[in-house]
Amino acid sequence: MTARSAMAVTGGMGGGIGRLRGRASASAGAPGRGSVLGVPARIMTPRLVLIASTLILVCLGVVMIFSASSVEAISEMGDAAYYVKRQVGFVGVGLVLALVCAKVDYHRLVGGLFAPVWAFTILLLLAVLFLGNETNGATRWVMIGPFRLQPSEFAKVTLALAAAKVADEHFAEQSTDDVTAVLRAVVFLGIPLGLIFIQPDKGTTGIIFVMVLAVVAAAGVDMKPLMKLALLALVVGLIISLTDEYSRQRILTVLDPWADQYKNGYQLTRGFMAFGSGGLLGKGLGMSRMKYSYLPEAHNDFIFAIIGEELGLVGTLTVVALFAVFVWAVLQVARNASDFSGRAVAVAVATLVATQFFLNAMGVLGLFALSGKPMPFLSYGGSSIMSCLMLVGLAVNVSLNSSLPETVHDARRRAMTLADEEDTGVGEPHVHTGTHGAGALPLSAATVRSVPLASPEEARRGLRLVDGGVAGDSGRGASERGAADGHGRIDLGPSASERLRPSSGPTVRSGSRSASSGRARRAGGSGGSGRSGSVGFSNGGASSRPRRRG
Repeated sequence: MTARSAMAVTGGMGGGIGRLRGRASASAGAPGRGSVLGVPARIMTPRLVLIASTLILVCLGVVMIFSASSVEAISEMGDAAYYVKRQVGFVGVGLVLALVCAKVDYHRLVGGLFAPVWAFTILLLLAVLFLGNETNGATRWVMIGPFRLQPSEFAKVTLALAAAKVADEHFAEQSTDDVTAVLRAVVFLGIPLGLIFIQPDKGTTGIIFVMVLAVVAAAGVDMKPLMKLALLALVVGLIISLTDEYSRQRILTVLDPWADQYKNGYQLTRGFMAFGSGGLLGKGLGMSRMKYSYLPEAHNDFIFAIIGEELGLVGTLTVVALFAVFVWAVLQVARNASDFSGRAVAVAVATLVATQFFLNAMGVLGLFALSGKPMPFLSYGGSSIMSCLMLVGLAVNVSLNSSLPETVHDARRRAMTLADEEDTGVGEPHVHTGTHGAGALPLSAATVRSVPLASPEEARRGLRLVDGGVAGDSGRGASERGAADGHGRIDLGPSASERLRPSSGPTVRSGSRSASSGRARRAGGSGGSGRSGSVGFSNGGASSRPRRRG
């Protein structure tokens, strides 16, 4: 190897070290570029989007509740802000409950704390049966002091944890067989659902049933039997609703609300009028006419109609977009969850909120029978807003306990360490012979010690230029010198310029010459000087075509 080649190799080593140092600096800065507030962006971005969309929906709900309820509040309570004041108080309590749900590790919620939480929920549902207040033919509320709570709303939080627990034990941990899993599902899910159904509260029962199917689907179960089960449940629910006079009348009303617009179809048709009068941009915030005692439950179940009247089509589509962003964020939290139990909890939260939103919106629009379920985050009601915020707390809980999966490269980086000789970033040169020798870097260390890499100039200080030999040296002599110096010689042959630039012009060969003569001449052209790559011409048969040879 000539001196110029040796310098090229040395320069390449120095440049390689410089590039390695640059990559190390880039790797050290990578978490900064790919992180938000010190957390990987893939985890932190959905969390921030979830919190932001929730706050926007809650604030919008407070504003619209004040607008929709002010007329009724001042006429009945003497205070236009009566309902909005109570709603703000409910939001405050809900935020505290959401903080508790976010701070207590969800592994504990589906583990040791699940039994007392489930038992407390059962006590609340039983209290409704014996101490509940009947409203519109249903007993769903229980009075606790001056407040009226709806335990079925809080039961959704508990049943989300129950579905995640049962699914995780059977599908992920595989600690239960099919029979045991079914029995646990009947106890943890079936008993609360039965108590909710007999209130009767068919809307909440249907929402929770859809949630359970979504959690099971997230476990990778075949969708065909799940779809058959969902269809069967829909048929059974329809049959049960038709046997009940109140539910049957709601189904008949949605088919033709204008047939009895002053009685059974009164609320639904006034909702249509509110949407129709809103137009594209609406009448303006606070300018609704239907809230003047024309539309019953304007600040509760039919607040979506008031939004359509005051904010128009743009406002209603904005609400739909906010809920879509909310569901997307929760599903991203589920995707980044550390285990299946966290994924199941997040999927349950997204399904509960999305299903209740569509059930309310489709009922107000006349696309589905009215269920009496409020709009999440927007409708007035303490139980609704507190349970929704608790669900958000569970989703944030999963996000806080999420971590990026470790790749093969992460494991290798964690196992690598540097030799404890000199803290310069450049170790002693070692000759690697296909197996790890004594000088190889250990790869089994449990920790990583970061050492700043040297610059190219510092790296060259520990290298000594060894002349690789000149033309005319025999391989034996060079090898002996290299062995004597303690260095092995690497013969790279002629330089690239010598191999690609012949000293003589193209050689013309005649096709009549023998093959042996051509081979001899080719051997003579490439021997000694090590030069090849000439361009020749060959006469082949009747025609002669130029042929480039490399």
